Amino acid sequence: MTVSLYKAAHDVQQRIALCVDEDGVIDTDRLDMIESTFQERAVAVVAVYKGKGHTVETLKSYLVEIQDRIKREELNQARLKDYLQACMLITGTDSIKSDDGLLTATLYRDRDESVEIDEGAEFPAALCADPNPPSPSKTKIKNAILAGEAVAGARIVRRDRLTIK
Repeated sequence: MTVSLYKAAHDVQQRIALCVDEDGVIDTDRLDMIESTFQERAVAVVAVYKGKGHTVETLKSYLVEIQDRIKREELNQARLKDYLQACMLITGTDSIKSDDGLLTATLYRDRDESVEIDEGAEFPAALCADPNPPSPSKTKIKNAILAGEAVAGARIVRRDRLTIK
């Protein structure tokens, strides 16, 4: 029968009561056995604890490797998309579709629009967001440019969008 560490600890706590016979004589052999059982169970728990520590460290190292691999794969995927988009621009192709229709790529020219801000450019408060210190608001800057105002240090750029399904 295996004794748990909790049972062994309880037995150590109650060792005198467990080792006294009806005549009030302490059975020292039984007392030693109770303490020995506790020590063995405690050492076993320490061993399992240390083993878990090694497992945790191993899993953490795997996690770092997996995260690095995910980053590499995402980078490779982005490069493939850029490669396909560049080739579609060179050939003037706007759409690619497999024979079964399961794989498609569509290039939308000049579809996406965003505001680029030059580094270090400063803008009047009317073109900034509310936080302190104020930071340029791309929405306000875009609206100002679209309204015909000249905004130094900012411009609207149009980009192509490639969707792959």
